[in-house]
Amino acid sequence: MIAMLMNLLFLIAQDNTGGGDQASSGPGSYMLVIYIVLFIGIFYFLLIRPGQKQRKQHDQLVSAISKGDEIMTAGGLFGTITQVKEDHVMIDLGKKNVVKLSRNSIARIVSKSEKAEMEQQPEEGAEEEE
Repeated sequence: MIAMLMNLLFLIAQDNTGGGDQASSGPGSYMLVIYIVLFIGIFYFLLIRPGQKQRKQHDQLVSAISKGDEIMTAGGLFGTITQVKEDHVMIDLGKKNVVKLSRNSIARIVSKSEKAEMEQQPEEGAEEEE
């Protein structure tokens, strides 16, 4: 889609530079401005705005964490928060493994129902014999 818009802008620009004695501020140059503004608007609504929403949601998530929350990190580790500091948290991964982790690397808070589902699923390496 972006390639089509760029080709269209290129063709419009070629049409404007083709004339010898014509003034460069004809109807084609108005269309070029309209297409550029349209392209910037599409770019904003497809890329910039959704990124801002995701960043805002992540900031709310990070500010809402507290001691005892079950979380998943960006690297896929699951653990329980044992201590919350201004710029980092301490996470218990189980069997006395405690890790210091940046607050920004927390991907999500695992709800109680998700935790129960994960514990009920059999592990991949374990096979049930009948």
